[in-house]
Amino acid sequence: MNATKKGLLATLIAAALLGGCGGEENISSSNGSETHPGETPPGETPPGGEDGALLLFGVGANAKVTPNIQSEKDNWNLQPVTATPVAMTSISAVLINNAGTDDTADVQVAGDGDGTFMLKSATPLNLSKYASGFIEFQLRTKSKVPEVLNASIDNEYPNRSSLPIASALTGSGDWETLTLPINCMKPFPGATAINLATVGTPFHLATKEAFNYEITNIKYLLTTSAKPVVDPVTCEAPGGATDPGTDPGTDPGTNPDTGSGVNNVPALVATDAALYYSGDKSQAQDRSADYPAASFGGTLTDENQVITMDLPGNGAAFLGTDSANGDLSAYQDGAMLLDLKVSSYGDSPNIQIRMDGTAGPDFGTFFTMDSNIVPDDDTWYRCILPVASLIPAANTDSVQKALYLSGAWDSMAGLRFAFTNVALKTAIPADFDSNQPCQQIK
Repeated sequence: MNATKKGLLATLIAAALLGGCGGEENISSSNGSETHPGETPPGETPPGGEDGALLLFGVGANAKVTPNIQSEKDNWNLQPVTATPVAMTSISAVLINNAGTDDTADVQVAGDGDGTFMLKSATPLNLSKYASGFIEFQLRTKSKVPEVLNASIDNEYPNRSSLPIASALTGSGDWETLTLPINCMKPFPGATAINLATVGTPFHLATKEAFNYEITNIKYLLTTSAKPVVDPVTCEAPGGATDPGTDPGTDPGTNPDTGSGVNNVPALVATDAALYYSGDKSQAQDRSADYPAASFGGTLTDENQVITMDLPGNGAAFLGTDSANGDLSAYQDGAMLLDLKVSSYGDSPNIQIRMDGTAGPDFGTFFTMDSNIVPDDDTWYRCILPVASLIPAANTDSVQKALYLSGAWDSMAGLRFAFTNVALKTAIPADFDSNQPCQQIK
């Protein structure tokens, strides 16, 4: 055998030996698994061994992305996360070692505004092949699970597709693996769907509530044998439209189309009108396009199917336009459903809630919401408000603003409130109590 043939044979043997070597370690892909990072369960393939897997962050990461945190209270500024702790007003984080070096982020969200952990790419990523795939990651809670926790694929708001995942976490303090169908990640109202062909932030995890956690092994998968947090076909989960969950009073669900994260909202019926409703609107008359959210004199945020209004002075939040003139007379003897949270009444003694006919504004007919009805304790209350207390009956056949919330004129500085799940019913519900029109959602 000549030298050339010997050299070629040696090369082939070396390649075969290298090809038979094992890959790196991986976590369990079973939803809710308690396998520790770095431990490869029996039957599981390591990262890089999975067909088409893209490991963004963790042991063996094979994508050029960097971990960052973002703070609402710091003008949405970004800070890279490194082995040296970094702190912002709304969030702080540090890289720690679990199964490798700097393979895990230890994150603390203060609960003072939105705190986001994200992975950013220096150049846009083409993730189109994962359109029917999954995002999978492992998270360990170190405090109470927040009511609202949203995972997203992001190109800076409003170009963002999201999936609420709070109800998918047990909060046991053990490592939990969450698997998210990418086709179930949808834009919340006011946002636009992500284009997977050009993605700047392939992973984005945000909450406004206090929450401490560790996170690692974030990856994109083409297929999975794990049980995803929602059904990949129906995008439903416990608390969703087809499955009310084990505790409808507290399970907010995980589908953007079935809840705002405030609570599992009551089902509507065919005669109801959904104005700004995060639950299943398919059984009712969807009037949300006729009455979009708007405001003046303050800052309105429409995110995660919740409208938040901050007023430094005179202003209002409302559903409607100057050109709207819908006939809502079928509800003149009925009631408005409204979920409301008051963070502060500021200088105002109350919040004034009304509807405006095109013949209005109907300044003289409104429901007065004060701290005796809804305390400014930053918690959610579900209200039943008779339509007759919001607008004169004669004006309901041509309604310009289906909901209008403001404070006492010239006394609104510091008024801050949020609302969602606004609907109209043709009759006042039998459980309505005029002495307690709002009940705390627990």
